[in-house]
Amino acid sequence: MRVKLIINARSGTGRGREQTEMVNDLGRRYGELDIYPTLHPGHAVELAAAAAGEGYDLVVAAGGDGTVHEVVNGLMDGDRATLPLGILPIGSGNDTAFGLGILDEPETAIKRLFNGSLRSLDLARITDERGNSKVFINNLGIGFDAIVVMRTQTITRLSGFAMYFAAVLQTILFYYQIPYLEIAFDDERVNQRSLFLYGGLGPRGGGGFLMTPDARWDDALIDTCLVNPVGRLTMLNMLTKVMKGTHVTSRHVTMRQNGQITVKSNTPMPIQLDGEMFAYPRDDVHQVSIVTLPAAIQVMV
Repeated sequence: MRVKLIINARSGTGRGREQTEMVNDLGRRYGELDIYPTLHPGHAVELAAAAAGEGYDLVVAAGGDGTVHEVVNGLMDGDRATLPLGILPIGSGNDTAFGLGILDEPETAIKRLFNGSLRSLDLARITDERGNSKVFINNLGIGFDAIVVMRTQTITRLSGFAMYFAAVLQTILFYYQIPYLEIAFDDERVNQRSLFLYGGLGPRGGGGFLMTPDARWDDALIDTCLVNPVGRLTMLNMLTKVMKGTHVTSRHVTMRQNGQITVKSNTPMPIQLDGEMFAYPRDDVHQVSIVTLPAAIQVMV
């Protein structure tokens, strides 16, 4: 089996660079593994898109959730992936790998790439009013959650959950907007002011927040958490509940499961996908549609 491994040398505050040689040595034990380091943002998309034509059997994202996100988008041909995906989790959050139960030591993780089994997973596609479109494999956030991701981009001395937690605290202190959203959850229409809308195909985001604890990758549904306008003190009190996934019974949130969602906002929507920004406030996105893509990709687990 020929494996193309795309590694983000900047993942996990440089751990990707440190582990490249070790990955290369371990990979040679099991089969043909070619390592391609990313050189710039978006490079993983280009490398993954070329893999099918190069005769590879599996494409591996070695990095965090952002690397996985780019590789998945590179593998897409329409609404289906051209090749199976492998994940070597060496990033800061690794939320997709957590949800799939593949947070292992490197040797075990690399062995799985050659000896594991393939599992079909759902993806979802988001499209804005200008036709800009991407898929995501784990989660989506509109509003407060996306601002948190923006703040992580300015934090350099922390990594993993500590980085996300610091960004959440900063956002609670310095950001408070409650746009009026018009949302269609399949045939259910909801019009209200909201702090944010979060959608999950997997259970965890932000390196340790179980925003959609019941989400599954094989039910053709997006689990969502719509958060009502709440004060800063309530937001702080909710943090420990979100880490445990017990917020789902709170009167401040509404959980749903749907196959198609449209969102309109009276203000520009910041939007994150898998911990990567899809739209900044300056992009002036006011409307998006989100649809599930059942069994759109196979992942080695």
